[in-house]
Amino acid sequence: MDSQLGAPVRQALPDHVRVDLTDVDRLRALWAEHRRCQTLEARAAARRTLTHDRVQAWGGEPALADLLLIDPVEVHPPLTAAHIAALAGRVGEPSAASDAPEAPLSSEHTRALAEAAIVPAHPVVRAAHVYAECARVLDELNGPPRNVSEGAPYRILPWVLASLVLQRADHPPLLPDPRAPAPRTRVGLTEAEHFAELVSHFSRLVTEALRAEIGWGPRVEPVPAAPVPPLSAVTRRRVLSYVRSRGVPVELILRALDPRARATVTSGDAGSDAGIAPRALLTPGAAHWWARLDLEVGEAFLSLYVVVQDVGRPPSGVLAVTANARLTTTDGVREVLEMSGSDSVTVMPSDCVDDRWPQVRDLVDEAVSRSMNELTRS
Repeated sequence: MDSQLGAPVRQALPDHVRVDLTDVDRLRALWAEHRRCQTLEARAAARRTLTHDRVQAWGGEPALADLLLIDPVEVHPPLTAAHIAALAGRVGEPSAASDAPEAPLSSEHTRALAEAAIVPAHPVVRAAHVYAECARVLDELNGPPRNVSEGAPYRILPWVLASLVLQRADHPPLLPDPRAPAPRTRVGLTEAEHFAELVSHFSRLVTEALRAEIGWGPRVEPVPAAPVPPLSAVTRRRVLSYVRSRGVPVELILRALDPRARATVTSGDAGSDAGIAPRALLTPGAAHWWARLDLEVGEAFLSLYVVVQDVGRPPSGVLAVTANARLTTTDGVREVLEMSGSDSVTVMPSDCVDDRWPQVRDLVDEAVSRSMNELTRS
């Protein structure tokens, strides 16, 4: 595999961020291999569907999804200063004050952003760079936005430019993520540390996008049964064992609140997955295995699913470990585990058994912690 890491970038970024970028390269190689069995039109349709669904999930308009996309079937102009100015004119940004119009980008600004979009670096680093530069320019012109609705991204134009930069490097589009680190340097971090944090987060978002495109499929019939690969078998056994180990201390904690509280662990597979949210399955009909931690306190009942699932049709060899939870109270049933796709873990076929286990363990710990918080608040 040819890594796209340039020498200056390798020296400037911390080791863990370089590992993240190398993981992106590895998954992208699998993504490129997997999509060879699809026509260009089918890939474009899948990308449109995934992008529109994601934008709609946080209340965005279809026009925004179109801005984030490059249709691979069509020819598109390069990201020149003029093109960036035109994009800025199409994007409605939240202003610093409700009655103050956004100041337009000057020709100097658009030239600087066009240069940022072609810096010689890994595509993810380049996308993070143009994102940060665009956000900085907009803040200098208009001040930080104050009227951003809950769950919406900080700004839109930086995401549009970053998404286009990635697609021009043959990567999936970058979809806006309200949980991304703020473009401005946080207190206590140097500029280099903040940029490394941003690149690491973008790496997770690109990993999620690659995995989503590998897993996308319009059909819902089950994938034909096949022997369980050793990596899948070991991963699901470890997940089940670890969820069981968490059930005991969780029950003790809950019984301090309610002596009748219970925590039980069960497991199953694709043939017995009632209760798993459909959106938790990346490839409908693909093989998957789950461990469920049921927590009961008073009249509240929470089911936490940790799912190990094949990704792709036919299976690509990539596994995803995800978590979702459902809370049942006297007020009804609702999904409560606010974890994004970038929080989940991607296991690649070339991984050793222990390579991803620390991330899987952290995912389970975080899911259990958030589930207990939701349960006790109910």
